[in-house]
Amino acid sequence: MLLASPAVQASLILAGYSAFTFWCYRKPLLTYWQKVKKPKANTIIAYASESGSAAQLSYELEAKFNAQSNHCICLSLNELARYPLTNIDTLLLVVSTYGEGEAPDNGRYFIGHLTSQQPNLAHLKHAILALGDSDYKQFCQFGIDVNDALSHANSQKIFEPILVDKLAPEAISSWYEKLSDKDILKRNKLEDRVRVQPDLHSKKHTHALTLTSRQQVNVGSPGAPLFEINLTVPSELKWQAGDIAQLHIDNKVREYSIASVPEENQLTLLVREQKHPDGKLGLGSGHLCHHTAINSANNISVRSNPKFHPIDDANKLILIGNGSGLAGLRAHLKHREIKQQKQNWLIYGERCASNDLPWHKQLTAWSKTEHLAQLDFAFSRQTLDSRVEVGQSHTGYVQDALLAQSEQLKTWITEGAAILICGSLQGMAKGVEDTLIQILGSSAFEQLSEEGRYRRDVY
Repeated sequence: MLLASPAVQASLILAGYSAFTFWCYRKPLLTYWQKVKKPKANTIIAYASESGSAAQLSYELEAKFNAQSNHCICLSLNELARYPLTNIDTLLLVVSTYGEGEAPDNGRYFIGHLTSQQPNLAHLKHAILALGDSDYKQFCQFGIDVNDALSHANSQKIFEPILVDKLAPEAISSWYEKLSDKDILKRNKLEDRVRVQPDLHSKKHTHALTLTSRQQVNVGSPGAPLFEINLTVPSELKWQAGDIAQLHIDNKVREYSIASVPEENQLTLLVREQKHPDGKLGLGSGHLCHHTAINSANNISVRSNPKFHPIDDANKLILIGNGSGLAGLRAHLKHREIKQQKQNWLIYGERCASNDLPWHKQLTAWSKTEHLAQLDFAFSRQTLDSRVEVGQSHTGYVQDALLAQSEQLKTWITEGAAILICGSLQGMAKGVEDTLIQILGSSAFEQLSEEGRYRRDVY
């Protein structure tokens, strides 16, 4: 039998490793190639989008530019942070504000990069459409902050930022009119704008979903009660993993991550009981967890949440969350079970191993069938208990479990894994992000976000 020489063997191993590496990074490489292949453009449209509205408006604007043979490039604000601004003369931004003045995940690096690089953008002119909600004190604050950062770098405002409250059509129409007045967009290309907007601004269509079951899943926990809520699903109601259920009650809306997928023929929520300082139950949790009767109807709509939709081309998925955040992660795990995608790793945090094991029977089954390739629990108060049948238990929080598994994390990321985070914004989400940066480095972490391999649904 003839054996290859050591040099040939080494070449074959190197070729195999190179092919494997290329396969793992095929998506970011393709994205980069597409960008560098694009012809140069004088205009860039950039967006920072939380629920998808800013991105939709940006791509519609890009289509209008292309229709008048005026080439432009459409990027997220994070991508713009790494784009050479010296080659363009016009920058149009559609920027959402998240919560109290915060940046959406796909735009939160832009101001920091601009501040650190201190470029002179005197050649550049910009205009901003800022989306927000006047119910928050910091109305459209991130859009205002982006405008200030560009002005500080000497970019010239084409006109003052247009502030849009709850996607008001009149404000968005004024954006197009001002672009036309400044000869940036031809007026005869504005005629179809009403046709592309109605889905964006139409009132949410609610459905009467019947409450079929309600069960506390953490009896005896030192934390607030946590309830599994199940509701019927009419055939016309559609959603996907990552989407949000909106409860309409007393002319207010309360939002909850959906834990199920349509194939299960029910809408499942995991709701934490909330109480005001005076002991009164919260509006939404009080209604779902206590007040509404079994077999009664509830007004529910679904909000699409594209920033947290499934990443079907991720060969591996790391899901990190705590408390009721397990709901959003469970939907993704069920979606991937249907797709027969088994390389999944769940890191979940709660208080006590003895009382805080929501859906543990299903997690155990998924672990035994290797749908969950790896399962780590983090318990902040009590770790050991015989009811934890599978996985590894850690003392502390999810970021502590993540740090303990840092080598495994780096291996999974190198092999193309994406990360989904669902749960509390304060504490958990920030702690996890700080730990990821500590393990991977800030540059690699930012690259994950830019490639769409790091996504959050936090509250």
